[in-house]
Amino acid sequence: MTAPRDSDPGESEPDAEQVYETMDPLEPYTTGELASILDASKRVVRGLLDALAGEQRVRKKKPESERVIWIREPPKHRCGKCGGEFEVKYVHPIFQAVQFCPKCGTQLRTE
Repeated sequence: MTAPRDSDPGESEPDAEQVYETMDPLEPYTTGELASILDASKRVVRGLLDALAGEQRVRKKKPESERVIWIREPPKHRCGKCGGEFEVKYVHPIFQAVQFCPKCGTQLRTE
């Protein structure tokens, strides 16, 4: 595992979408962990995570005054028939696929 680099204006930094896509839904991450994965500075990653938290795409938890944990929210889905929104909870790879709308019962997927 490589240490996060200091900000270098000659190298490109990740954008918010890259940070978001790096995170697995409902998996906790520290700023340093994501900075290391993305080979980016903690300062840049923290700013992008704060922006994602402002858009409610990630959740920010502070279990200690000096420690922040970031959690990517699960994607929202919308039923084409009733318009109801719902989340898919990732508890197991086999059981994470939604077959029916939880609001109206419309079949969403045929596999």
